[in-house]
Amino acid sequence: MNGTDYARAASAAEACALLAARAPEACVLAGGTDLLIGWRRPAARLPGLVIDISGAAGLGGVTTRAGRMVIGPLTTHAQLQDSAIVRQAAPLLAAAAATVGGPQIRNRGTIGGNVMNAAACADTVPPLVALGATVTLQSAAGVRELPVADLFLKPYRTRARPDELLTAIHFAAPPAGARSAFLKLGRRNALSISRLSVAAILEVGPDGRIADARIVPGAAFPVWRRVTAVERMLVGEKPGAALFAAAGRAVAAEMIRESGRRWSTEYKEPVLAVLVRRALEQCAAAPGDRPAPAPDQTTAPLPPTPSVSPMPMVTITGAVNGRARTVTVPVRRTLLEVLRDDLGLTGTKCGCEIGECGACTVLLDGQPVNACLVPAVQLAGRAVTTVEGLMTDGRLAPLQEAFLDHDAVHCGFCTPGMLLSAKALLDRNPQPTEPEIRTAISGNLCRCTGYQQIVDAIRRAGPRAPAA
Repeated sequence: MNGTDYARAASAAEACALLAARAPEACVLAGGTDLLIGWRRPAARLPGLVIDISGAAGLGGVTTRAGRMVIGPLTTHAQLQDSAIVRQAAPLLAAAAATVGGPQIRNRGTIGGNVMNAAACADTVPPLVALGATVTLQSAAGVRELPVADLFLKPYRTRARPDELLTAIHFAAPPAGARSAFLKLGRRNALSISRLSVAAILEVGPDGRIADARIVPGAAFPVWRRVTAVERMLVGEKPGAALFAAAGRAVAAEMIRESGRRWSTEYKEPVLAVLVRRALEQCAAAPGDRPAPAPDQTTAPLPPTPSVSPMPMVTITGAVNGRARTVTVPVRRTLLEVLRDDLGLTGTKCGCEIGECGACTVLLDGQPVNACLVPAVQLAGRAVTTVEGLMTDGRLAPLQEAFLDHDAVHCGFCTPGMLLSAKALLDRNPQPTEPEIRTAISGNLCRCTGYQQIVDAIRRAGPRAPAA
């Protein structure tokens, strides 16, 4: 645990200099939602250096330049989901981002991590391939660009060299008349990993016939790609149920042709056909006109490269429940471990340790996150609120009182995380509807299945909440 060095990079140039010096033993840390899970595996090969780019200038946000949308790799899924620019120009990408994990994962996980991790179930990759996106890879030696579709060698392997850093994802928005859809199938409604997904774009011409079609399945082929043979089948035809059903069957047949038949094919073949059909039907039913794109925006140039000294142990200071706390930690220690073991704040529970149960939810700068997936070193200069911080002068907060009044506690294991997710919702929306409440707590699992009492308690804590 103590053999891994740590360095914070203030810019892409600084990160590239560190990669050049320490590749291939170095790894890049942004949100950490994939990295920390990987480190916990028994056979994990630990990096010699972790380069934290979470504070690097110019690597976050969504802008438009010369008619192209530019997305920084540090842009979180929550930011993509909420971005007016993305929802306007690439709604299928916003829809995909909204399906990633639960709110806690979306607040931490980044599009750069989703792309570079290259998991077959990655939700944002099919939309990016459908959009014809390009990635910019930067190293100390220079910059190169690759189409997203050409970036992947196989699951968990990309063509990026060990000394290269993803610095941008960019694409031209589809024509104003194009319509898009993203559909995903998982084992449950929230916190689900894609078993199959489909990104689709249709452009219908003035004559009512399909002028352009793009179909990209996820978790269906060894790597992501457009199914061009089926796209050609659609072009020139008028949208219709029979056509879309035939396209779905053809995509499923293409999956079998390329991947062969295996134990999951009996399930995947009809499901993929239906997903493609539904995605195309959704495209055909969606309004095609969009407002004009936002004006060009630019980001500041990268600062010069300063000197960085890697550190095996890092001393950090952050605010925990309004009080400054300083700890010295190894790089791989999590915020959950620091809160419970170093600071004695055991209200935050340790559950799954892979970001799926929400028992460890805390607020990081006001946003709910899974403490088990936040590297403690990223606490520096940040503010954390745990369940202990909800009380004032020894008195329970109204939200806590509401949980008691509505018998929303049950076994109590999920309660701290539920309270923090609810607080984040009520802080930004004091009058949530029931669907908004259920979305806000979708990253928190109640093993007692007491969700209705929890929803009622949260609604009561916002006394003027309207009916759903």
